[in-house]
Amino acid sequence: MRLLDIGKVTPGCLLEHRGDKPPSASWFISRALKLFERWWDGWGWHLSIAWKKAGNGWYILEATGDGVEVNFYRNKYLFTDTRIYQWFATPPTRKVMDKFYREHIGKKYDVAIYFWTALQYLFRHFWNKRIPRLLDDRYTCWELVFEFCDEMGKPLGSKYDCPIITDFVKAMT
Repeated sequence: MRLLDIGKVTPGCLLEHRGDKPPSASWFISRALKLFERWWDGWGWHLSIAWKKAGNGWYILEATGDGVEVNFYRNKYLFTDTRIYQWFATPPTRKVMDKFYREHIGKKYDVAIYFWTALQYLFRHFWNKRIPRLLDDRYTCWELVFEFCDEMGKPLGSKYDCPIITDFVKAMT
C-alpha cells in the first residue's frame, strides 16, 4: 500500500526514489524499459528501506556504488522525490531487521548484474522465459529490497528471478 503521509512511515517501509533527469544513464535506461512496459510511468529508479527514524530524518538501508550501507537523510530531502510503500501488514521486528543488517551491511555493489538484468528482460519480453538470477553476495538497490522482503517473509517475487524496477511497481499496485 502506498503511503502519502510521511508521518506514518515505519521501519521496514519501502522507498522508491525518483530517477535522475536527462542526460543520466538511469534516465536513458528507464526510457528504453518504458518502450516495452508502456503501463509503467518511468518515475522511480532507486529503491531503499526505511531503517530507523532519527529526529528530523531517517536512516535508510540502501545499495549504492559504495555497497550496502545505511545513510541518514533529512525528511525534507528524503521525501521530496520519494514514494513510500508499506508492504508488510505489521512492520518487521527490530530483531529480524538487525539480523538482515548484519548479514548484508558492507556487501559490494553488483555492477555486473546490469548486463544480466538486461538479458533477463529480453528473455521475458520476447520469449516469455526467465533466466535464473545469479545468487551472490553483491547487491543493486533492487536486489537488496527484494532480498529484504524475502527474508522478512513476504517476497516481492521469486528469489531466482533478476528483479527489475517494474517488478517492484507491479507488486506495489
